[in-house]
Amino acid sequence: MTNASPDSVPTSAAPVADADKLQEERFPPFLRVTVRRWTKWYLEGTETFWPFSDLAVRFFIGMWFLRSGLVKAADWDTALYLAANEYPVTWMSPANAAMTGLAIELIGPILFIAGFFTRPAALAMAALTVISQAVYIPTTTNLIVSAMLIWYVFHGPGALSMDRVLASGMKASALPLARPTVNAWELSREHIAPKVMAAIRVWFGVTLLVAAGIFEPPVAVQTWLPISIFSGFPAWLSILWAAFFFTGFGAVIVSYALFFLIAFFMIAGAHPNITLFPFLFLAIYEAKGAGWLSVDRAILKWLEKNILFDRDYSEIPDRWPHVVVVGAGFGGLAAVERLKRLPVRITLIDKRNYHLFQPLLYQIATATLNPADIATPIRSLFRSDGNVRVIKGEVKGVDNVSRTITYRTSETDHEQQLIFDKLVLATGATHSYFGRDEWGPFAPGLKTIEDGVAVRASILNAFEEAEASGDPERIKRLLTFVIVGAGPTGVELAGAIAELARVSVEREFRTCDPSSAQVILVQSGDRVLPAFPEELSAEAMASLEKLGVEVRLGGRVTEIAERHVRIGEDTLIETETVLWAAGVEASPAAQWLDAKADRAGRIEVNHNLRVLDQHGSAIDDVFAIGDTAGSMAWDGKPVPGLAPAAKQAGVHVSKVIEAELLGKPCPGPFAYKHQGSLATIGRKSAVADFGLFKLSGALAWWLWGLVHVGFLTGARNRVTVTVNWAWSFFAKHSGVRLITEKQV
Repeated sequence: MTNASPDSVPTSAAPVADADKLQEERFPPFLRVTVRRWTKWYLEGTETFWPFSDLAVRFFIGMWFLRSGLVKAADWDTALYLAANEYPVTWMSPANAAMTGLAIELIGPILFIAGFFTRPAALAMAALTVISQAVYIPTTTNLIVSAMLIWYVFHGPGALSMDRVLASGMKASALPLARPTVNAWELSREHIAPKVMAAIRVWFGVTLLVAAGIFEPPVAVQTWLPISIFSGFPAWLSILWAAFFFTGFGAVIVSYALFFLIAFFMIAGAHPNITLFPFLFLAIYEAKGAGWLSVDRAILKWLEKNILFDRDYSEIPDRWPHVVVVGAGFGGLAAVERLKRLPVRITLIDKRNYHLFQPLLYQIATATLNPADIATPIRSLFRSDGNVRVIKGEVKGVDNVSRTITYRTSETDHEQQLIFDKLVLATGATHSYFGRDEWGPFAPGLKTIEDGVAVRASILNAFEEAEASGDPERIKRLLTFVIVGAGPTGVELAGAIAELARVSVEREFRTCDPSSAQVILVQSGDRVLPAFPEELSAEAMASLEKLGVEVRLGGRVTEIAERHVRIGEDTLIETETVLWAAGVEASPAAQWLDAKADRAGRIEVNHNLRVLDQHGSAIDDVFAIGDTAGSMAWDGKPVPGLAPAAKQAGVHVSKVIEAELLGKPCPGPFAYKHQGSLATIGRKSAVADFGLFKLSGALAWWLWGLVHVGFLTGARNRVTVTVNWAWSFFAKHSGVRLITEKQV
């Protein structure tokens, strides 16, 4: 493969003329990669946060009306007097005018906040505000609120509204005029609302010119301009922002800059009576853009046509280098996330169709979370990336000479092959029973969703069988849980089982006492969490004992059978539930390549994570990362099997591949930057080691939660996990106690 040009291709490919290049190939890497990444990131962020901004805008506007309506309802005589004398409506009697206004101020805000019949409610409230501006005391607040309400009449509410929830159902319903009404709403949102926004920004531009003294309209016209918002602005600044509004350029910059400028002049005393509503309008302007006939809109259309569009996989030319990534764990996804923005074809292979957040797998096993809370379909992560292909298949071999991967999509399917130009192995690890694989059926570990669901069934079934049993000895055996291994997984699992027994299900059984369950944590070393500092290990030990967990240190397991565990030669523990958290070994990737491997099966790699063959030479274009690689890039120590380490390795490999494809020097050697270690021990207790400072107790527990939520993939999973944790914490109840699989 040549590195002569930014669009490097296999040497077998002929040079490509400019006329034959794909459109995005004609732009420099900064534009097609960096600008695309930034723009997509911003657009996705805006789409994500707009429903919440929209709800806030509707809430504050609704409460402004509702407060006025409640005051009038409490003093009807005053409301009648105002309707008759202060703001009379010539075509209505004072009683009818007061009653109509009161109905709008009481009913409209409730509908508007709920997002139910939002457009009619916004229209009525806008009409009331315009009438108040025309016949009563004109205010800037009336003008801004009426402008936002008129925009809502044509745009409608965001996703957090009844209208949007019911729209799809109404469109398919048999209700008269339901389908054309919903279609009209959608047409209005797509085509009319941008024109309304354009009119509003021109209105703001005219207002700024008036504030700058460029011209002075009649007083009657000034009544309909929100001039007071820009009080204190120098003339040149007003003219500058007027130009931005007239051209519709830089809506994001204008919104944020005006937010701070208006707030600054308000604090300085230029307009102390300014309200919240100008800031709410700026939130709409930032999120929905400058609207029709704007520079921003033209720029976005050009970007969508030339940079942001997503090609179909069939359109990707064969001349693009083919990068194959095996494994959709943290490292594999991190590599694909960076590589997908380059002119390459990517194939991501995993034997499962989901990405699993393994650090929280024990919470499936202990009935705190659902499997879907910590797993995300791989395809959904790359649905907008036309150059990424996802294959559900299990790799059976790699031929480095012919640059082929052999895989099988199912046990009954024939083997298939892929040719690669670059290969990234991120296949992870599995349980290691240290040569005693016969223990596996009696002591399952936690590596997959199937493991978590099966272990959950075993734990819950132990309580169910104890309730049904009349044999005290069997009840004791059923309510004895043994966890082998006191690393983070073992400690967290022991604490969670103890809390499940003593808190979540304590009062739900009648003939057995779940709180009498014995949770035993067995560790062959002299302390729990051996990778942590000694003082944090002691804190964790104390927290476990407080939960009622019995910790047995210096105990080497010598036998695991269906109904007992033997520690050493003399200690026999009667139990029917044993969980393994003592060791892992790498996948067979080293065997596929006949590469050098350490005792745990991890592939030995060089400074750039290239795989080393049996002679210690780097294999070109083949990389190993995460638990698959035996890297010594942590200041000469082995890189730990943690999610941040895998992600850092994935990013580094992608940078190496990118540099080679773009003909740039490769980055320096991979150096793992340790970001800290965390482990939780039940409710409100955790330990955190960040090197220079260490935490334990409740503060570390909150930090542990924030970090783990942040590492989850997708906003849905983050929200769901947070809600489930809050429910479990405050209600002291676990709601996922379903026995859906045969116990192991």
